[in-house]
Amino acid sequence: MRELLLPKFNNNDEGCVLVGWTVDDGAAVSADAVVAEVETAKALEELVADADGVLHRLVEAGAHCEFGRPVGLLFDSRQERDDYLASPAAAEVTTAPEGEGEDHDGGPDPILSDAARTLAQDHGIRTEQLRTLGKRVVKASDVQRLIDQRVMDQGAASAVSTDAVVVNLSPRQRAVAAVVSEAHRTIPAAFAAIAVDLTAFRATRGGAPYGLVELLVKAIAARHADFPLFFATPGADHTLTLASAANVGVTVDVGTGLFIPVLKDAARRPIADLTDDLMDFRVSARRQNFREDAFADEAITLSLHNDPDIILAAPIVHPGRTCVVTLCAERSEVALTEDGMPFARPVTTVAATYDHRYLNGRDAVRFLTAVKQDLETADAIARLAD
Repeated sequence: MRELLLPKFNNNDEGCVLVGWTVDDGAAVSADAVVAEVETAKALEELVADADGVLHRLVEAGAHCEFGRPVGLLFDSRQERDDYLASPAAAEVTTAPEGEGEDHDGGPDPILSDAARTLAQDHGIRTEQLRTLGKRVVKASDVQRLIDQRVMDQGAASAVSTDAVVVNLSPRQRAVAAVVSEAHRTIPAAFAAIAVDLTAFRATRGGAPYGLVELLVKAIAARHADFPLFFATPGADHTLTLASAANVGVTVDVGTGLFIPVLKDAARRPIADLTDDLMDFRVSARRQNFREDAFADEAITLSLHNDPDIILAAPIVHPGRTCVVTLCAERSEVALTEDGMPFARPVTTVAATYDHRYLNGRDAVRFLTAVKQDLETADAIARLAD
């Protein structure tokens, strides 16, 4: 018997809502099969089985579940599951049938997912309005329906041409909208960017098995001691908790959703280890089977916007962080030699979006300049890649 654990899909939540099971209770499932859908504050995610087995559900659809806790069990056979159900151990686990508690009868207040709660607060949706949904568990898509209905009731629909095409946002995008709204509402962000000459990187790299992403992770982590507030966690009463290690979260998006797994203690580890971890992260993102601790202890974020022709990007600072660094695409730039002769050189843009309550513009420029020097100097590159 194996526990089907709920992985930590992002660092901003303690848990999520199990929206629904995609396979029947007692059904045989294969490794990497999608068995349930869950809604976090950021997106609608798929829960994937990590082994072959016969599924036994431990929680009902619509339940709020904590990351790292089991939501089901996987047995080697149906007989093993039947034996378990007949044992005293099964009696200690309370399991409600799917759909129970969906209809609200005017009793307890409905339970809101994290994304639904944020969306309701941003748009002034009251508890009385949520009760009209008749649901025990309210998701972000339910709140969005109330918002859409209110707009229509206010006559906004009359301003839309009859020939216009109206598109509803997907549940995933609505969850993203909730997080973005929360970040813009609570974090006064500022932005700075710097150009980085990649000539030395191209010259020194040769056939080395690492890329610019890994080198930038090392350059960021190397500045942990000099710029500790960039790696801090905001707390109550304008306090900051400093990170004990340079744990760098790196965005990974292979078409299955955005994930931010963490490269732990990046300053101390060999660059080859970081390269291996990043490859593992991409595989895990495609299979959606990250380890439970993959998202833990993030201190600073590196957001990758290095698709071709992207010259500048300013992502949001997620709640709980003070800074996100951005890497843009490599491009060619015309420069002049000392005697005025034009030549082409490879460059990129490295930027920082930061919480201006804790970090000042001068410090952001100093931080970016230090990272730039490490990426442009052959000796520094060799030291980081060692």
